[in-house]
Amino acid sequence: MPQDTQLMLQLVRSRGGMAHPLSRTAKGSRKYPRNTVARRRPKARLDDPQVIPPAVPGQCVLFPAHRTITSDHLSGISDRRWPEGDLLASLVAEVATERGVSETWQRLAARRLRAVLSMRDADGELSVAPEYLDQVPGSATAGVLEVLRRAGLLLPRKRPRPVRWPTGSCGHCGCWGVTQRLCRGCECWKHDTGRYPTGSCGRCRRELPLSAQERLCRGCLIHVREHGEHDRAPFTQLQLALGKHPVRQLKHRADRLGYDTTDRSWGKRHTARARRRPVPRTVSAHLTDPHQPALFTLDRDWSRVAARNVDELPAMTTNAQQLLEEFTQFCRAQMRRVNPDPHGHAGALRALRIVLAHLGAAAPVHERDLRALAVLDRNINAPRVIGFLAQRGMLIPDPARTADRHLAAVDRLIASFPAPMDSELRRWVTVLQGQGRRRHPALPTATIRSYLQCAAPTLRMWTEHTTTLAAITRQDIRDVLDLAPGRPARTAQQYLRSIFRALKQERLVFHDPTRGITLPAQVRLPSPVPSDRLTGLLQQAHTPLARLLVALVAVHALLPSQAAEIQLDELDLAHGALRLPRRTIYLETLTTELLTQWLRMRQQTWPACSNPHLLVSSQTALDPSGPPVSKMLLSTPFDRTGLTARALWQDRVLNEARHSADPVHLMRLFAISDSTAMKYVHAAHPEKTGRVHP
Repeated sequence: MPQDTQLMLQLVRSRGGMAHPLSRTAKGSRKYPRNTVARRRPKARLDDPQVIPPAVPGQCVLFPAHRTITSDHLSGISDRRWPEGDLLASLVAEVATERGVSETWQRLAARRLRAVLSMRDADGELSVAPEYLDQVPGSATAGVLEVLRRAGLLLPRKRPRPVRWPTGSCGHCGCWGVTQRLCRGCECWKHDTGRYPTGSCGRCRRELPLSAQERLCRGCLIHVREHGEHDRAPFTQLQLALGKHPVRQLKHRADRLGYDTTDRSWGKRHTARARRRPVPRTVSAHLTDPHQPALFTLDRDWSRVAARNVDELPAMTTNAQQLLEEFTQFCRAQMRRVNPDPHGHAGALRALRIVLAHLGAAAPVHERDLRALAVLDRNINAPRVIGFLAQRGMLIPDPARTADRHLAAVDRLIASFPAPMDSELRRWVTVLQGQGRRRHPALPTATIRSYLQCAAPTLRMWTEHTTTLAAITRQDIRDVLDLAPGRPARTAQQYLRSIFRALKQERLVFHDPTRGITLPAQVRLPSPVPSDRLTGLLQQAHTPLARLLVALVAVHALLPSQAAEIQLDELDLAHGALRLPRRTIYLETLTTELLTQWLRMRQQTWPACSNPHLLVSSQTALDPSGPPVSKMLLSTPFDRTGLTARALWQDRVLNEARHSADPVHLMRLFAISDSTAMKYVHAAHPEKTGRVHP
C-alpha cells in the first residue's frame, strides 16, 4: 500500500521552516479537524488612523512627500474603505479574468490599491499619481495601473521610474548575481597584479589575470579544481555559479536532499597545498639593529614581499611573535562590539606580520613602511597597526604625515604648473599666509587650498598661450567671467582678484587686470524648510553618530565641518555646555542624551581611542595623527533625508531671526558676521528693510 512521502528542501541561509506534514488520508478527507471556534470569532477591523492619515478637506499640500511604505503599513489599512472601492474591486476582477491570473494576484492588486488611495487622500488629491506605486513594495504594478486607468483615476507620470541596479554575470568567471562588471573575487585578482599577472589562460585562451602556478584564470581554476585535471584544454565551458559561490559548494547533511557531501576535494587540495609548503624557514637576514645608526634614509620596496603568502615569510623571532600576539588581543578587544569574529583583523595582522618577519621587533617600525604596504595591498589596514605601535612607542612617524595636509596638497598642485607661474603662485600663497611685504591676517590653510583648487582650471587654460601671470590682460579676465555667469562668475572674480592683488603688492606685475571689473550683485534671501520635511529627521538616522550630527546641525546650527573639529576637552557635560572657540553652546535634554549615547558607543567600540576629536570613525579612531572624520561620513546622515546640512543650518538661523530681530543676538548665538546676521533679519522681517522682497 503506498505511503505518504514527506518532501523536504533545505536551502542555504533561508528563513523558511520545514515542510508541513501531509495531513490527508487516502480517501481525501482531512486527518485533523478544522478549528471552527477560531472562525466564529469576530475579526477586528484594521484601519489605523495613524497610518497614512488623510489630509484635512480643503487644505492644500505644498508638495507631495516621499514615503517609505512597508508591509506593516499595508496591514494597518487592510479594512479602510473608499467610495470608489466597489468599482475598483470589479475592475480588478475584470483585469484578472482577461490576464488569466489567480486570486492571489487580485489580493496583491487590492492591497496596493488601498496603499495608493491612502497616499492620494494624504496629499489632498482627487486622482492617483503613478509615482505612488514606486513607494509601495510588491508586484502587479502594470495591472494596478490598468485598473486605475479604466477607473479614470490615473494621472500622467511626471518623474521617471527609479533606476534599479541590474543583476548579471561576472565578466571574467561567469558568476551570476553581481551588480557590477566583476565579482569580488575577480576584482581582487584584477588589482593584485603582483600575484596574478595578466596573460593568456591555458584553458579558455582569454587575456585575464592568471594564477602564477596553474597559469589559469580564476573561472577555469575553480572549474578544474572541482571537476578534475582531465577537464583542461581544449575544453572552454565553465561550471555555473550562483550567489558568488560555485554550485558545488552548496552542500547539506547526508540525510537531507541536496548535493552529495562525500566529496573530499577540499581536503585533498588542502593536503596538496601543505605538501608544497616549504617546511624549513629561517630568520630574516635583514633584522634591524637598534644600536646601529643609519647613514641615510631610503624607502624600502615591498612589492615582492607583499605578494607572498604567510608560509613564504621568514621565521619570526620570539619578541616579534610576542608582539604579534599582543596585537591580536588588541584587535579582538577593539572589535568585540563591532565584529565579534576573531578573524576580522586579518588585513592588519598581515601587515604587522610582514614587517616583523623581515625587520624584527628589536627596533621601532617606520610608518612609511606600513603605508607602502597598504598601497600595494588594499586588504591591509595600516592605521590600526600604526595606532597600536604608537601606543607602545614602537613607531617612527612619517615627517610628511605630521605636516599640514592642506599645505602639502597646495605644494603638489603648484608643482604641476610651469615656471615662472609656479613661483608666482607660491608668492601668492605666502601673502595669504600673512608673510608678504605688508602684514595681513593669515587665512586658514584649508581656505588657501580651496582658492587654489577653484583657480586651477582657469590657470591651466591660460598656460596654453602663456607661462606667466604678468601677461594676463583685462580681456582674459572678462573671457573667464563670461564663461561662468551668475554665482560661479562672482566666485571666479573673488579668487582672481586675490591672486592679482597679491602679485601687485609683491611687485611681480605692473597692473591689476581685475581692477575696475564689477559684476551685478545677486541677493539671495534664505528660505525656510517646510515643517513636514523636518518631522522625523532623527528617526531616519540609524546610528548614534548620525543622530548626534543631525541634532548639532538642526538644533544648534553647527555645520558638519564645524562639528568635525569639536575636541573632547571642549565638551563640559557636568555644566551642560559645549565651549567652542567662538561660541558657547548650552545643551538641552535631547542633545545631552544623544551625546551620552555616542560617548558610550565610542568607549565600547574603541576603548583605546587616542583621537582628540569628539566625532571619530573606524578609520580615524586609531590613527595616531588624530585626523577629523571625512566629509563623506558627515554627509551620509543628510543624504537619507533629502535635505542638505546647509538648508537645515539656514532654517535654524532664520527661525531664530523670526523670534528676535536683533542682529547682535544672532551674531553672539551662532558666531556669524554682521552682514550675515543682517541678511537673515531682513529675510525674517522684510518690513524693516523699507522694501518687500518677492
